[in-house]
Amino acid sequence: MEDVYKNDMSCKFYTGITLAVFTIIFNVLKIKASSMVYWNSTETNERQDSKTPRREPKRLLSLKEEFTLTLLRLRRGFDTKSLSDMFAISESSVSRIFTTWMCLMSIDLGFLIKWPSKEQIMENLPKCFKHFKKTRCIIDCTEFFVQKPSLPTAQRITYSSYKHHNTFKCLVAITPSGSFCFVSDLYTGSISDKKIVQESGFLDNIEFGDDIMADRGFLIRGDLALKGATLNIPPFSFGRQMGSNATTKTRRIARARIHVERAIGRLKNYAILQGVMTLQMKPLYSQIVKVCAMLCNLDCQLVK
Repeated sequence: MEDVYKNDMSCKFYTGITLAVFTIIFNVLKIKASSMVYWNSTETNERQDSKTPRREPKRLLSLKEEFTLTLLRLRRGFDTKSLSDMFAISESSVSRIFTTWMCLMSIDLGFLIKWPSKEQIMENLPKCFKHFKKTRCIIDCTEFFVQKPSLPTAQRITYSSYKHHNTFKCLVAITPSGSFCFVSDLYTGSISDKKIVQESGFLDNIEFGDDIMADRGFLIRGDLALKGATLNIPPFSFGRQMGSNATTKTRRIARARIHVERAIGRLKNYAILQGVMTLQMKPLYSQIVKVCAMLCNLDCQLVK
């Protein structure tokens, strides 16, 4: 029993999921994985111009080993050199495997990020939301450092005045119980919170009567009103001392809203999202963030 526990903890440490979850997810993916076409940067343009299909290179690892390699890179942030040494394959093969599995997982595990119904929210409403029973989700934006582009225009649009660094930014929403229910694509770091809400497709999920919890930076009350929804943010003091009711409301919102920051912290436990992202992998980063969020939803419930 102790050996099983140790193996489970090791699996969680290296991949972010337990052995049982690893097995379930692998069984979901392996049928399509067995017939997937592997990404290859050197042949992409050639394939577009050629009518003759090319023979796929021989698979160097088993499907389970490829899945493990992918999770290791996500969770522990191993670079292609480290993984090529671990699995005795070339760095280009590591990139090919990782990119292909990211594309597969982002599509086939998409059901793990689901917009819940109002009934589901009420059935699983944590105690800390007893004063906010109409809350449909809590939203926030998070940023990821990115390599400084060479073009001045690209430098300007990716520069975040909040982080004082070039960043990519995404909008996330969690349910009151702490599961990710919406993760946007990545945008350049200069985009405002309001703009990303408007452009990400988040508003398409909003229904009449919804209450969205956020911080003061989300000036989207008008956008939500058009959907018949309300915005719940801490009251503004306008330079004056807040009254007891406003102070109590601010404290209650802070106690409930802190969980979106905890969820983002869980997301950023995936080491591939730490440090500075390379521009070379830019086309893949939206998928990487979403897959990491999907895996987070397989962890234990964040808010009880």
